Amino acid sequence: MSEPASDPLYAQHAGDRATIFHDEHDIDTARLGQLAGRVGKALMDIVLGTILAVVAVPVIAALAVILAIRLGQWPFFWHRRIGQYGKPITFPKLRTLPKATPRYALKDGGAVIPVDRFTAFLRHRHLDELPQLLLVPLLKMSLVGPRPKMPDRFEPTDPGYRDARQLVRQGCTGLWQIGHESHYLVHERPEYDFCYLQYGSLRMDLWILWRTALLMVGGKTIRLSTVPRWVLGAGWVNEGRIRAVGGARFLISSDRLASGRRPAA
Repeated sequence: MSEPASDPLYAQHAGDRATIFHDEHDIDTARLGQLAGRVGKALMDIVLGTILAVVAVPVIAALAVILAIRLGQWPFFWHRRIGQYGKPITFPKLRTLPKATPRYALKDGGAVIPVDRFTAFLRHRHLDELPQLLLVPLLKMSLVGPRPKMPDRFEPTDPGYRDARQLVRQGCTGLWQIGHESHYLVHERPEYDFCYLQYGSLRMDLWILWRTALLMVGGKTIRLSTVPRWVLGAGWVNEGRIRAVGGARFLISSDRLASGRRPAA
């Protein structure tokens, strides 16, 4: 797998784990606001993530028993994805595909065919991904963020797109997951991730969680043009950092969103 592009605002050591800013002059008021937002996001992941993980455990266990009986095999399998700053993360998923399906099959290749209607229902409602919640209180994933990408050899993408979205923790849900175009591969609709990077906020996280809950019980998907103005914020990553890792051509202007303008942070 190719290495992520270096981020000039961070010093990295073995394992692609970013540490601290090495140029204190780069920290301006907007940056401090983003850092404060990230602290709040981490606290939400720890507190709310722990609550949701505890609630999800009996649901996961019940679904696992049903799948074990229906499929006649172990109901879990492990998936390796790429997390923040290119660090690999591994998480469990509930098995919904035939055992012969390649572990890293892309859904546009015709190989992703659920075993039956029940497993198709689990995939459609994203219930097969519930075990990912167990990683949130450990801060290996976030409740909300870009979908964790497969390794490059299985899911090749533009390096600028890949490295920009990896500047934040990857999420169990996000704008793409609740979006009207989630039947496309995530890198085919990069505007969802870049809207989140550029205009994200804690308000947006809570709104995405709410829309995810609605979607799981049959609610409607969203379009970027329907993202409400009040959830837009200062973003999780400033545009300079996105440009620095080669993601400039994926930046989206605020006039593509419902507000037509970006509100004050």
